[in-house]
Amino acid sequence: MPPVMFLAVVGVAGLAGYRLLSALARMGQAARRDEARIKRATAPVRDLGNLEWDETNGVYRPRQKRDN
Repeated sequence: MPPVMFLAVVGVAGLAGYRLLSALARMGQAARRDEARIKRATAPVRDLGNLEWDETNGVYRPRQKRDN
């Protein structure tokens, strides 16, 4: 009977360990995903200089340098 009890305890401990490691892996993935989201949100903004309205496309574009 003691070997059966030992195997039951080992099985329960193994299951608990598996669930713990799975939860930690999911938390790590979520942390990496959040970190990437924050990095994208705080990316440096490019200075495009002066903008002018592009009538054909309906958007603002960087002003073209003109040789005058």
